Amino acid sequence: MCLSVLKIRAILAAWVVVALAAMAGARGAGVTWEQIELGNIFDAGQPVRLAFQADAEAIEWVVYDFWHSEVARGRTPIDGGRGEIQPDVSGAGYYLLHATPVKDGKPLADAYTSFAIVRPHVSPDPANSRFGVMTHFAQGMNPKMLPAFKRIGIQSIRDEHYWAQVERTKGVYEFSDRSNSYMQACREAGIDPLIAMTFGNKHYDHAEGPTTPQGYAGYGRYGQAILQQYGDQIRWVEIWNEYNGTWCPPAARNDRPKYYTEMLKVAYEHIKSVRPDVQVLGGAAVLIPLPYFEGIFQRGGLDYMDGVVIHPYRSKPEGVDQEIQELKALIRKYNNGQDKPIWVTETGRHTKDEYGWEAGRKMYEKGRAEGARYLARMYTLLLKEDVARIYWYLASDHANFVSMGLLRHHQKEESGMGEYAVAPAYVAYANLIHQLDGATFVRREAERPYTRMHVYLFRRGEHEIRVCWATQPAQIRITADQPITLINLMGGETTLAPEGGQITIDLGEDAIYLIGTIAGIEEVDTGVRVIAASRDDYSKTQGQNGWSYGYFIDGDSTFHLMQQVETMWGYKWGGPAKYLSISDTQVHPDRISGKDAMPALRWTSPVNGHLTIQGHIHRGDRGDGVIAVLLVDGREIFSQTVGGSQPQRVELDLPVQVKEGSTIDLVVKPGKSIDFDATEFELRMIQQAGK
Repeated sequence: MCLSVLKIRAILAAWVVVALAAMAGARGAGVTWEQIELGNIFDAGQPVRLAFQADAEAIEWVVYDFWHSEVARGRTPIDGGRGEIQPDVSGAGYYLLHATPVKDGKPLADAYTSFAIVRPHVSPDPANSRFGVMTHFAQGMNPKMLPAFKRIGIQSIRDEHYWAQVERTKGVYEFSDRSNSYMQACREAGIDPLIAMTFGNKHYDHAEGPTTPQGYAGYGRYGQAILQQYGDQIRWVEIWNEYNGTWCPPAARNDRPKYYTEMLKVAYEHIKSVRPDVQVLGGAAVLIPLPYFEGIFQRGGLDYMDGVVIHPYRSKPEGVDQEIQELKALIRKYNNGQDKPIWVTETGRHTKDEYGWEAGRKMYEKGRAEGARYLARMYTLLLKEDVARIYWYLASDHANFVSMGLLRHHQKEESGMGEYAVAPAYVAYANLIHQLDGATFVRREAERPYTRMHVYLFRRGEHEIRVCWATQPAQIRITADQPITLINLMGGETTLAPEGGQITIDLGEDAIYLIGTIAGIEEVDTGVRVIAASRDDYSKTQGQNGWSYGYFIDGDSTFHLMQQVETMWGYKWGGPAKYLSISDTQVHPDRISGKDAMPALRWTSPVNGHLTIQGHIHRGDRGDGVIAVLLVDGREIFSQTVGGSQPQRVELDLPVQVKEGSTIDLVVKPGKSIDFDATEFELRMIQQAGK
């Protein structure tokens, strides 16, 4: 299992999600969903057919689209305990079906399932397709799901053949039926496997990983055994997984770059000696940890990798492109000015709140929807940076990673929605692949000061595709002399005809695709500007974008600046105490000489007038909470204890008067204890015209 620091954090809240999933299963206890198409995934133009069993006389049902709008309803009679719902829905998209069995004229427990209508996609260049997905076939996932990925253009999976299972007896290499069956399934489906060489083996050094020449050699021979077993089916191998994170042998933890580089070199030489054509991917990093990478590069590690691996998990996609640019610059620094391919072998989005309810108990999937929105934006930014390949984590819900799957769990009872029932992220992925497969990034468009809008132009031959969204509500104005096609996040199409040569489109967090020739595109001034946003504007430079990163000592009004601190996860702002820190999403207080050391995020205003501070502050239920304070020019305008006895999210919407040079500080003070005081935050400064 591939864990990251963000995934570990997600485990702490997994019981909430599992409980909600169990509730969904209980609601559907009277209906057993069967499937005519795996996952209830239908091609455009194919009739939707949803089979079921139920001890009832009929099922009354309603179909909602991704945005919770009703698109169809009906009543299906049941004959002999079986029935088939055939909703009159034809447009590409993701759909949630709410079913209510009726027996003796009375409604029984509600049940839900999902279905999708997608455009099947054949990649124009399958051997070089950038689109993959992480599976856990080595942990028992069923390769039965592979055709669902192939039909939308996913050309590669990432999985493992664990060293400890392959070499149970020292020097003897055996591959289980599980390994052989999923590799054969990949071959039959026309899907290429990327194999991560994981993890340790008790016959060498330590069960958690090698740290000696003998152990490295054993690890290299294990790689050779994989290649011998599966031959030319394997084109790429990945050396380890998240070495800077969870999966690092104890002896290496004080100098991970040193030990990783030693292991990488030996493994590379063993693999190339038998298969020089195989690409060896190195780095094995969760997030984009520049200090860790530089430690490897300084030791010559770039000479022993054909591609650099990252797992860029983050709360929001925006900003990942800048981090990748920094990694590219670091690669060139140690590679004679030359680039090396960057592989994103994991990225994904875990959400804690899988389900919600609207009036009338209409269920909607808030967490799943966030994952779909995240996928389209993250992939667009990664493709903008020309990464070699991208693997979504995860193929289907698994273990503690509920809601990360493109498909739901393979067991019907896990969600109550049916085996591998499709999730919204699958449909968002299908649509993105269909629009951008084979396309090349050209430029970002429609930027203006303080923009929170994203418009990226891609081109495939003479075909222009623009991917557009905004992290705050925005509008674009398009100049065109012919209609253009707007394709929404879920693949639905609308033709837009220009009026007077122009088209105006509202943008939000759902990415849209604009297809057609456009003469000009610009952001419309709506009179509302987000002149500062703590996450979007986060920087490793003090004062950039108006933000400064510092701390106060209790009893002293002096604002002390923090310094950039290296960690195995990357850089963060840190103070003179161990836990005193600020990142783009979190702050953590500490104590110095018995006094509270309070992290302070400071913004300096470049404008005069009225502003609104919007955003949130969030703490979990561990520890005794923190006190969040907002200051304007040193004057307190807000103070509240957050978290402690239960998770708490405080929403901010505070009007303030500022002048040019005014400072706004978010200060976080610890309670009696500093344990578990990591505090998530986001701040935005909103200015409206005429105020």
